[in-house]
Amino acid sequence: MQVDLYSLLNENLTLTVFAVIALGYLLARIKIAGIELGPTTGVLLAGLMLGHFGLKIHEMVGTFGFVLFIFTIGLQAGPSFFSVVAKDGAKYFAMAVVVTVTAFSLVYAIMLLFDLDAGYQAGILGGALTSTPTIAGAQDAVKSGLASLSAGTSAAEIISRINVAYAVTYVFGSIGIIFLIRLLPMVLGIDLPQEASSLSRESGLAGRPSSQGMRKQLPVIRAYKIPAGELVGMTIEQAVLAVDKRVLPLRVRRGDQIMDADPALEIHEGDVISVIGELSDLMNRGADIGPEILDPDLLNYQIVRKEIVVINADVVGQTLKELDLLSHYGCIAHAIVRSSIEIPVNERLGLNKGDRICVTGEEKHIAKLADRLGRIESEMTHTDLLTLSIGLGAGLLLGMITIKFGWFSFSIGSAAGLLLTGILIGFLRAQHPTFGGVPPAARLVLSELGLAFFMASIGVNAGAHLFDVMRTVGPQLILIGLVITFVPTFVGYVFGRKFLKLNPVLLLGSLTGAMTSTPSLNVIIAGAKSDIPVLGYAGTYTFANVFLTLAGSLIMII
Repeated sequence: MQVDLYSLLNENLTLTVFAVIALGYLLARIKIAGIELGPTTGVLLAGLMLGHFGLKIHEMVGTFGFVLFIFTIGLQAGPSFFSVVAKDGAKYFAMAVVVTVTAFSLVYAIMLLFDLDAGYQAGILGGALTSTPTIAGAQDAVKSGLASLSAGTSAAEIISRINVAYAVTYVFGSIGIIFLIRLLPMVLGIDLPQEASSLSRESGLAGRPSSQGMRKQLPVIRAYKIPAGELVGMTIEQAVLAVDKRVLPLRVRRGDQIMDADPALEIHEGDVISVIGELSDLMNRGADIGPEILDPDLLNYQIVRKEIVVINADVVGQTLKELDLLSHYGCIAHAIVRSSIEIPVNERLGLNKGDRICVTGEEKHIAKLADRLGRIESEMTHTDLLTLSIGLGAGLLLGMITIKFGWFSFSIGSAAGLLLTGILIGFLRAQHPTFGGVPPAARLVLSELGLAFFMASIGVNAGAHLFDVMRTVGPQLILIGLVITFVPTFVGYVFGRKFLKLNPVLLLGSLTGAMTSTPSLNVIIAGAKSDIPVLGYAGTYTFANVFLTLAGSLIMII
């Protein structure tokens, strides 16, 4: 039996879509100079290859993927998007604006100079900055009628040019950003490990601890019997200060009586006190309290791990050191997730609204901490499809609204509409957890699947015209794309150093976020031998996604 694979793929849309995605994820594992291509590049290349051989994907596949992808970007950004007034939020906001405006202005000026056909500008902008949301915004502006088309040019032709220009410049943009991020420290004589170490000492920032260090930071409960000595006659509060303030007393046994460890309670000889603290602290200082004993009644606590969402305005901007989780609540923070990006835990990191803090501690004390910070993120297993569907529909409807004033009319388009409703629902969900639940894993699946559909559609539909474009304006597109990759990076670096006074490690991290380039972030992390660049990346990434989506729409309108 013979199987005509080409005919099979050509006649079965569903099979073609998932064949492109599967091949793309296989290509994503290929490493060039130690850097993986990544799923986005892999799916794009797979689509270009299959599209070149005449396979097609219906535009509705790309539209469906676009809708999911843009909306989930909004959901991801929503909880922390309005926390711009945090300590360094305004700086990262400004960095994202400078990079976007510089790239946008350059593309617009170069398009006038070279007089390239309409559509190429959006593809160059998105590809050079490796920004898929830019393409989504541009395509939507064309499909919704916001973009003014020249006589004799169809929307399909414009979208084809957008896709091809994006495909050509994206590959070179990805490589260019990585090359530039590697080159800048060498050219400028920046010692990234030394800068990261210096920043750690000056500001208390630190990278992720080793697995052995993590084990020593785990909270444990121990019970100690108070011998005759200096602690007798002190209150619980005084004894904690005398021994080690990084422990939290829980209960006291006095004879047959068990009491809560009230700070004003006076200690008697023979009392047995249970405390919670870091394993390393109790190993080093436990003997200062007294001999350790096994008392099941005092040790009957449950150590749990929960994720707390920061909501309360009075703690926004405070650092973990100021909150002193261990001394006040017997809890230890293990991870902080900001805009779905895990950032290094350190005592001097200011909290933003919408941050998710993973803490370990005694269950009742975690509940008290949650009341102080915001709320415990419920362990959801189901997605609120009602709110999700309403949000998607509202975003699409919002994009259709046209405001007219005399001869002037304006519409924000579906991309901006979906982005705004996603941000709003994400923000409201963080404040009021009774609706709109989308588990992180579900949100990740929706985002990655939407992006895969969208990139497969772009790649396949661009593949048919790729070689024709490469023979005509291909060299121009590549050259312009490299200019758009390099110049905003240099401008952003100078702006960050001269005006924002950012540390080079944080600055390079924020540049990779402003250009939405995760592979180049990994280059900085490896070069600095520290996770500190993630702080800069997380600071600009959210804003960059929003600004670049709007830039994609705007460049097709003007």
